[in-house]
Amino acid sequence: MEREADVSGILGQTVEVLGAAGRAVITYVVVLGLFNGAGGLFGLASADDNFFSARFTDTMWETQTSSALEALFGVCSMVLFVIASYVLLTQMMAATGRPMRNGARFWSFVGMSILAMIGVMIGFVFLVIPGIIVLVRWSAANGFVLTGEHGITGSLGASWEATDGHGLSIFGAGLVVWIGLAVLSSVVLGVAYAGVGGGGGSFSPLLGLATAISGLTEAFGNAVSFAFSIAVFHLVAPADTSVADVFE
Repeated sequence: MEREADVSGILGQTVEVLGAAGRAVITYVVVLGLFNGAGGLFGLASADDNFFSARFTDTMWETQTSSALEALFGVCSMVLFVIASYVLLTQMMAATGRPMRNGARFWSFVGMSILAMIGVMIGFVFLVIPGIIVLVRWSAANGFVLTGEHGITGSLGASWEATDGHGLSIFGAGLVVWIGLAVLSSVVLGVAYAGVGGGGGSFSPLLGLATAISGLTEAFGNAVSFAFSIAVFHLVAPADTSVADVFE
């Protein structure tokens, strides 16, 4: 089904990407969600200062050990997130008929992601609006870097050009997705933590369940965001035209 790069088209394409790569999405959510949930349960990650407060603080040695474990968990979590995100994005690209053609693009993906994150952060420093503009115009960069036709900076430039004229639609669709995820997260986590507030951070089956649900919810939100980026790419850079055509 052909869609336009308008709000309804982008949202519809996002749902289609999630459905087409359903198995990869479920695997991503379960692996990342349970890993981060386990970290929260054992006090190695913090989603809220009122929760995940279990720490080894009786002696200096225990405090230092806890800090070292938290740092190690943070590094492992970041590595797992990057690798899992790359694999999920490649599966989403393949599921929508846009597989990589020039070999693995992992390091280009990592470099582009770091550069994009720095650019967006700088944009948000300047009164938020520039950050939103950059976020919108670079929303298709994941797709461009994974096709193998562009390098790190070239992917960002290609996304900027391809999304020209579609900024308001991408922003509107992204706002709908963000609001939907925020409401879902608030409801799910509110219910999950409803019976944990009086636990004082101690280990309990309820806390374990709540942390697992928290991790799963966060991972699902990430998966939806990746699907959104691939949906935007798919619509602003159609497979039946060359990249050069997009810029004309």
